Amino acid sequence: MRAEYWVLAALLLTIAEVLAPGTFLIFFAVGALMTAALSLFVASLAAQLGLFVAATGIAVLVGNSLYRRLLSKRAAHRLGQGPIGEPGIVEEAIVNGRGKVRVRDIAWLATGADLPVGTPIVVTGRRGGTLLEVAVRRHKPAAAIGGGAPGHVPN
Repeated sequence: MRAEYWVLAALLLTIAEVLAPGTFLIFFAVGALMTAALSLFVASLAAQLGLFVAATGIAVLVGNSLYRRLLSKRAAHRLGQGPIGEPGIVEEAIVNGRGKVRVRDIAWLATGADLPVGTPIVVTGRRGGTLLEVAVRRHKPAAAIGGGAPGHVPN
């Protein structure tokens, strides 16, 4: 098969990857592109199909390794666990153990000791999708030292 057909297949697979959810077709597109380059030297269709399978397999392995490294960096920030350990401020007084806090410019339902509005807090845990456990923040983060608007919580 001619190299132009492999390039066209790579282009169509890339477009399909953009339109389809997930990240899977891009590996086939990379395999097709690598096969296009190698098809300049290999004329047999059977050999080209073998190259396509091998190149796609290599692309999957390399992509998987890359994604694992990227996701491991996010895991350090507790991906999916919410803003645990992040600073915030009480937005609605916590009374009888319940109130609202602002963390990452988002208002969250919170539980913890009774605290007045404006008290700096740190998120200590999470229960469910919208309920944060908070405690009084004992010291200001380094970013907040040296100015900023009163009541401003750095992101």
